[in-house]
Amino acid sequence: MVLGGVFRVRGPDVRRSRRGFTLIELLVVISIMSLLISILLPALSRARESARRTVCGSNLRQVGTAFWNYAEDFKGWFPAKSIFNWDHETDGEPTVSRLATVQHLGTRNADGPDGWSLQFAGILRDILERGYTHFDAPQPKYLPDPKILICPSDLTGNQLASQPNQDNLPTIPVRALADIAKMNRSIRAPEKNYSYMYVALWRNDDRADFFMMGDESNKSDNRTDSLTGLTPDDNHGFQGINALFCDTRVEWVQSKGGDFPSLQQLAWKLWGPAVSAPVRYPGSMGSRSSEVETID
Repeated sequence: MVLGGVFRVRGPDVRRSRRGFTLIELLVVISIMSLLISILLPALSRARESARRTVCGSNLRQVGTAFWNYAEDFKGWFPAKSIFNWDHETDGEPTVSRLATVQHLGTRNADGPDGWSLQFAGILRDILERGYTHFDAPQPKYLPDPKILICPSDLTGNQLASQPNQDNLPTIPVRALADIAKMNRSIRAPEKNYSYMYVALWRNDDRADFFMMGDESNKSDNRTDSLTGLTPDDNHGFQGINALFCDTRVEWVQSKGGDFPSLQQLAWKLWGPAVSAPVRYPGSMGSRSSEVETID
């Protein structure tokens, strides 16, 4: 057909060529989307955990700095409990090995000027910040922000134990505090306000590779019970822990699994230097590791 000298070619009817997805095509698209999600979600989960692990390591490094500052003020000693009601005039100075047996203990008057609370809570609340929590300091001196005591991956922790080597304790929620004076510190505590275990009675002139603090598990991490098993519910699952050393360096220490043999390998990486080192103080026997105590 010719109009004004220009050929017009009639094309196909566009309206007739339009059609929607068939059911099969829709199912294929949904299947592809589901496959992509299943591939991406684990990667996103790993990325989030990696970010939380980094924050956890940063928190530990800040706690290490606080402990180092404390040691500078207390003749090189990192925070540790003395023996309650010890008579120095009659009995002299207790040996360091003797001090290592009481770091988990609390006293009956944890709120009073002479008392402290159980486990690591007592070290933090009643030793590190004693001037603020027991006396008249207007604010904490070493750890003004107790939120750094929480690993961002940590949701639950074991209940505070009145004795070492108490396993199968109930787990309680973990929650950060704005004020360290409000730290829960008894076996009846409804929540836990820190995510880490601590090795008491190191000094800041001890070997740099001595293990001082790290992610705790949901089991009792006291004395020889520390690092005997990890589960997916622990701070970083059974992948490993962030570890703080006496020089305030933090390292990620990986575990091959959460079983006992794997944890023994992890524990040896951390404790090997102290187990291999000789005792430092008179009255001690064994190795340098016998002069300290792990508490959680």
